[in-house]
Amino acid sequence: MFFNIEFHPPYMTPEDLLRVEPEVLAKLILHKRERISQSLPKIIESLGEEKHTAENLARNSRASKEGLEPKVSNLYNERVKIVTKLNEKFDTNKFEDDEKDTFNEISEKLKSNQTSVEHFNKLLSDVIEICSKYDEKIEDLTSYKSSIKANEALSEIIDDFENAKKRWNENESNRRRLESKFTKLSTNLRDSNTSKDYWGEKLNSGFEELLVDAKRVAEGGLSSRQLSRNNKGKINSRRR
Repeated sequence: MFFNIEFHPPYMTPEDLLRVEPEVLAKLILHKRERISQSLPKIIESLGEEKHTAENLARNSRASKEGLEPKVSNLYNERVKIVTKLNEKFDTNKFEDDEKDTFNEISEKLKSNQTSVEHFNKLLSDVIEICSKYDEKIEDLTSYKSSIKANEALSEIIDDFENAKKRWNENESNRRRLESKFTKLSTNLRDSNTSKDYWGEKLNSGFEELLVDAKRVAEGGLSSRQLSRNNKGKINSRRR
């Protein structure tokens, strides 16, 4: 029924493969698993050190980002106070239509955290120009002065904050990649050890229970797959 794969040419048909001695296949599987079990521990150990370093870098960069985050948030909140005051103080109904649209558009941009420090100053200048046509001086508003100061303070730390966010994103991405790889390899090692123990035991105890399906098919019976299909069909018929 079986032949020895060790003395057979490298090109085999499915039928040839089915006739390979179980002991030979078990030894091939066992040999492969033993090689994996021998090589992976060193790789996992080295990867573990990389993962530890990556975790420290991610932790430190996150602390740097979170240290600047409240300051940046407070400065953004402080600089938009001018918008609230402008809407309270000025009646845009007296503006010309195009000026009203421009004023409203500028107000929205001033409120946005996406507006850069330089653009914020430019937008304020545009508002001053519009208001001055109606003898309104927003430069005298307390909120204007505080917004200017907040924007200046923001200019001093915004680059550091953006760089801190970038470093954290890079370090966190690297940490996750190494964590995933470490987990995968650790799982592979555990599975290989389990497989090695299983096939080592089979070489000692025999393969009778694994050959039940093969013997049944060799004697003209149905394959386990066909039996499963038949059983599934019976279950579906009962449900109807």
